[in-house]
Amino acid sequence: MINKKIFFFFLFSLIVFHRSEAQFKSVIEDFEGFADGQTDFSKEGIFSFGGVKLTALQHITTGNGYSGTRALKAQWTGKEWFGGWGIGLGLNKELDVNTDYLDFYFYCPKTDTTSLDRLKIYIEDDDDDNGKFETEKDDSWFYDLTVSRADYWQLISMPLADFKDGNKGGDGKFNISFKDGKLLTLFITFQDIERYTPAHYWYFDFISFSKGKLKTHDGLFIPFPATKESSCMLGAWSRVEYDLNYVLIAQDFEKNFNWAKQKKISIVSFYKPFSVDGKNIPNIFPALNDLNKLTASGYTPMVTLESHFAKTTDTAIIQPNLYSINEGHLDYYFSDWARRLKNVKGDVYLRILHEFNGDWYPWCIANNDKNPKLFIQAFQHIRQIFWKEKADNVKFIWCPNSMSTPQASWNNFMDAYPGDEYVDVVGLDVFNGAGQTGIPAWHSFRHEVMDAYFLVVEKIPNKMLIICETSSRERYQNEKGFLSDKAEWIKQMAEALKTDLSKIKAVVWFNQYEYYKVNSSLESQGAYLKYIWNDDYFK
Repeated sequence: MINKKIFFFFLFSLIVFHRSEAQFKSVIEDFEGFADGQTDFSKEGIFSFGGVKLTALQHITTGNGYSGTRALKAQWTGKEWFGGWGIGLGLNKELDVNTDYLDFYFYCPKTDTTSLDRLKIYIEDDDDDNGKFETEKDDSWFYDLTVSRADYWQLISMPLADFKDGNKGGDGKFNISFKDGKLLTLFITFQDIERYTPAHYWYFDFISFSKGKLKTHDGLFIPFPATKESSCMLGAWSRVEYDLNYVLIAQDFEKNFNWAKQKKISIVSFYKPFSVDGKNIPNIFPALNDLNKLTASGYTPMVTLESHFAKTTDTAIIQPNLYSINEGHLDYYFSDWARRLKNVKGDVYLRILHEFNGDWYPWCIANNDKNPKLFIQAFQHIRQIFWKEKADNVKFIWCPNSMSTPQASWNNFMDAYPGDEYVDVVGLDVFNGAGQTGIPAWHSFRHEVMDAYFLVVEKIPNKMLIICETSSRERYQNEKGFLSDKAEWIKQMAEALKTDLSKIKAVVWFNQYEYYKVNSSLESQGAYLKYIWNDDYFK
């Protein structure tokens, strides 16, 4: 059972880490979602042009750290007098030209005709934020790279300050951020085409941005390990609370692994909307006796208060929004919650207005005049009600989604931070493949969380950081080829949490829906058992 003294030390203390800052800022592409031998990348936004053909391959990678299990091969076909490849992004990235680097791993085997290669790296920004590159309105930045051919991987790190303006249009400033313009496209051209033959090819892996020059530990692909004092707590949610016995949520999850090693999770998560009867009157409240049963069993509850009326089909019902909260229409309800929760015998995590940087809830910034100040006001308003009721055992979680949807200058989640006084814990929700139609894109845990992780640890360093919801889907039957699977995703997540993402101090598995449960396959269950449950780093 988790030692509560250790638990609360993590929650309330300043945490000192072995490095003063996060190293990675953003994973542009690590190719982990691709099939071995894949040649069509239109779905992923990757393109080639001229005399270059692309193929995703497994055999060239090490399988460890930043190498992962997939890399991209670019081969010269000789069909054109020019060639290269790139990635269409159209994403907001917080890049600083004074401190940041563009990094990638590069492997270009030796040939008889050349020992050096010249490449030109381009970054296109979208100054006018219209989603397309226009030479008269946007900037294109380039970096001339000369690299020695060698029969081994090399790490390439290029300071953004050394990129040159290659376009007379735009504002002439490298200012890719939420406020000033999107990162539109990144592409690479090969310069020595007159010497190339179809025997010329290049491998690329783990394209990323970092603050400061990228460094690794004890090997080219190996990230720095967590300190010996570091650890990560485990939690779970599953829909087994029909009789309000929240302990069943923990037991339902733990039974998947306790046949191998006896262990208890730390955090039990569950969700409470305003109502589920199809009406517009808030009538759901926390069950005090069952919360006390949970804390008495050694668990810490994490309650997500969803500020909407669930399961309503009446189009005349207007869902409450941030204005409703700020104008005080729901004060009586929040006050009742506070009076009940303060009688819990132990601390309670309370997550309010979560995933506010999405567009799927009535409290999302996208649905409230695109104004993050309204969100800040609402969060602070609810917190003040709990203070008034002296519910001091309730610890408030501020929890954006790891990816802002839509990508827009007004939807930077950091603009909606209520302030250290109002937030006890910072959370993130991280999913691989959730909320997408068709066959969802497949991204590694690092790819999905890195941008948000860096912003949080950089700008809110004194708050405990946890993952409030995470899961990966299984592969679908109609996905073709030899693919990285959910078990591999879990393995890579565990490795990331123990290294460059070690400031994450708890991970709550979203153990619901067929393809997302931890035991959705024997392989998935086995990977969680091997790489997380049986590892003492995870408490």
